[in-house]
Amino acid sequence: MTDRQPIPMTAPAGVYRQRRARLAATLKRPLVIFAGHAPARNYLKNPHVFRAGSSYRYFGGPPLENAALLIESNSDGDSGCVLFRPPAGPSTALWVGEVAVDEDLAAAAGLRRDALADADQLETRIAGRDAGYVTPPFTDTLAWIDRLGLQPSNEDELLAIINLRLCKDEHELAAMRRSAEITMEAHRAALAATKPGRREADVAAAFHAVLVARQCEVSFNPIITIRGEVLHGLGHSNVMSEGDLLLVDAGAEEPSGYASDITRTFPVGGKWTPIQRHLYETTLRTLNEATAACVPGRRFRDIHDLAARVICAGLVEAELLRGDPAELAARTAHALFFPHGLGHLIGMDAHDMEDFGDLAGYAPGRKRRPEFGNAYLRLDRDLEPGMCITIEPGIYMVPAIWKRAELVTPLADVVNRPKVDALLKAHFGGIRIENTICIRAAGGPEVLSAALLTDADEVSACVGVSVDQ
Repeated sequence: MTDRQPIPMTAPAGVYRQRRARLAATLKRPLVIFAGHAPARNYLKNPHVFRAGSSYRYFGGPPLENAALLIESNSDGDSGCVLFRPPAGPSTALWVGEVAVDEDLAAAAGLRRDALADADQLETRIAGRDAGYVTPPFTDTLAWIDRLGLQPSNEDELLAIINLRLCKDEHELAAMRRSAEITMEAHRAALAATKPGRREADVAAAFHAVLVARQCEVSFNPIITIRGEVLHGLGHSNVMSEGDLLLVDAGAEEPSGYASDITRTFPVGGKWTPIQRHLYETTLRTLNEATAACVPGRRFRDIHDLAARVICAGLVEAELLRGDPAELAARTAHALFFPHGLGHLIGMDAHDMEDFGDLAGYAPGRKRRPEFGNAYLRLDRDLEPGMCITIEPGIYMVPAIWKRAELVTPLADVVNRPKVDALLKAHFGGIRIENTICIRAAGGPEVLSAALLTDADEVSACVGVSVDQ
């Protein structure tokens, strides 16, 4: 019998060795990948929960603060790889309990026992050598890197990591399915907690309770608000009233680090107004058509443009825009109502590898378009099997957009401004519907969040209804 806690790893040890070997085959110098540390809340002894860096975890690093993986060029994934970890102090067990022993760490990472070393030996191992690094942006880790004299990873090294992490293997997909299941359970709890007179905070509490019970963290700060026009709105202080639209954009991160990102929008009290229902169904139609278009070889920017045309068609039907939907989308009229991109990469982060900037989201040779709305698209790659992304169209009435003459005036001839102003005055808010999906070789994408309702009638029937009823 042992009191040792299992080390949360996604894949068998051999998979991590293979990943390191594939990376090492591309390297021209040693690469050090850091775990990072828990950032302080307000003073050093009161930290946030520790979350190891994603690239460190991907290549087999166990979740240890202030640890680092050294991967030598041409390593076979075992020899030439070292895990540097801080040694446990004499009082460690007193404060945090028993820590993982080296035998367990080595077995989990796919390393030999003698491939583990104290963190202070990293300096000796790389002294006088040209070595690169990848790290989360935490203060103590950056100071350590500065003392070591390491150089930032170059573009070739980052692209090698991106190319490995871009398409998920069976172990990663299993973790993402677990994350999606927990997220859907939490969304159902949030839906049941939504009633007129309650606060957004009551809904947030219901969502968080599921994650806590399932030993998960949030994959990003949840957006749970009747102010859906604020795209990344934080805080949950508003009281919900009959007829408000509540937008819940939230996800779980399961213990090994894989994320989900799902959004649902529904009417507080369970009754749609005619315009709410029309714009909701337009958004849902956009979600479904864009999802169906997610097949291998399809350029994601083209799918974003498809979504823009579908949204424009719905806005014409609602008499908010006038004209041909394709021509309206070409003029970026959709961006007045749908100002963000259709989706992004997802995996070990809600916005997977966004710490690498557009190197991850944009294929070589591609750049962001400059115009408002389209400029915010985070992904422009040709889709490949195993690639996981979000699809998240939306329609919003954002007062800040309609106050900007440089955005509105060029499209004044196609906008029904009195009807727009009426919705702004009524505080319409916003609608977004989002699924996490995986591209498959055939048969269309796998929608990891498919079991969470989207049909307008089914959703409205469940608002405020306990899952036990």
